[in-house]
Amino acid sequence: MVNAQHFGTIGRRHQLKDFGLPELALVGRSNCGKSTLLNTLLGQKKLARTSARPGRTQLIHLYRYQVQQQAVLLADLPGYGYTKTSARTTKQWPALLAAYLDRPQVRCFMCLLDIRRTFRDEEWRLMHHLQRQQISYFVVLTKADKLNKNQEVTALQQHEASLVAQGLYPQKTFKVAATKRIGLEPLRTAILEQGLAVSV
Repeated sequence: MVNAQHFGTIGRRHQLKDFGLPELALVGRSNCGKSTLLNTLLGQKKLARTSARPGRTQLIHLYRYQVQQQAVLLADLPGYGYTKTSARTTKQWPALLAAYLDRPQVRCFMCLLDIRRTFRDEEWRLMHHLQRQQISYFVVLTKADKLNKNQEVTALQQHEASLVAQGLYPQKTFKVAATKRIGLEPLRTAILEQGLAVSV
């Protein structure tokens, strides 16, 4: 049985603390399908808000995700490149991300990318940082249903080659299509495994 609920919102460093559960963070470019993926994983259509306007997520939103007796917190981090925010918010975000990273509760990052796009500098920088700090990370290629099978295979090979060329070795790479529920079960299993099966 899946139980999911909004756990809290973080906008300042002093709000970061040990919430008593392992945390897995989702981060990705605006419009990569992060909120849709979250809602599908959590089994609720509107728990994480989606928007046609890029960069709606401007805070860290925490969701408690429990499957039977296993529970983790999923952290929805602001998308890369959002622009329709105040200058103050934009300046605060790098410091908040740095503080969030520097916490033992964070077990894994899920780096999301629309499978039709290519990685950009901000994504390379984050993954290099995670690798240097020995923080586990997945690459999650979203919107796989937007490509035919041959295009999907080619795109996956290109992404894997670009990661190797950068000296990056994610723990796992997934391709998913949240709206069609493709590839979700392997990702869900990996999330709970990263949470180290915390019993509640």
